[in-house]
Amino acid sequence: MRMTTSSIILTGFMLFSSGCAYLNFTPGDKPSDTAPKLVSPPGQKQFWNNAKLFGPVPKIYQDEGDKECAAQGNGKAIGYHPHPKDYYGKDFGKRGYLCSVI
Repeated sequence: MRMTTSSIILTGFMLFSSGCAYLNFTPGDKPSDTAPKLVSPPGQKQFWNNAKLFGPVPKIYQDEGDKECAAQGNGKAIGYHPHPKDYYGKDFGKRGYLCSVI
């Protein structure tokens, strides 16, 4: 029992300290001055570094965001940022959307 408990605690610590576990996937109140950045290389499932850097999706962009998310196999757009960064830290050149995970 002691070994199992220690293993669970160690695994939990490793996940949280490595950034693999996130407790909050919701956007902030407004897009941050700091741009969100993709943390997965091109050709892989795309993930953003921090959901809180996004703000709510403006109504005029909701349909566009939903289409972007659907094209990637995700749910609806739940967050928006006007100037996101790609995996290499360069300006994306288009709006970025945080998609719900389904």
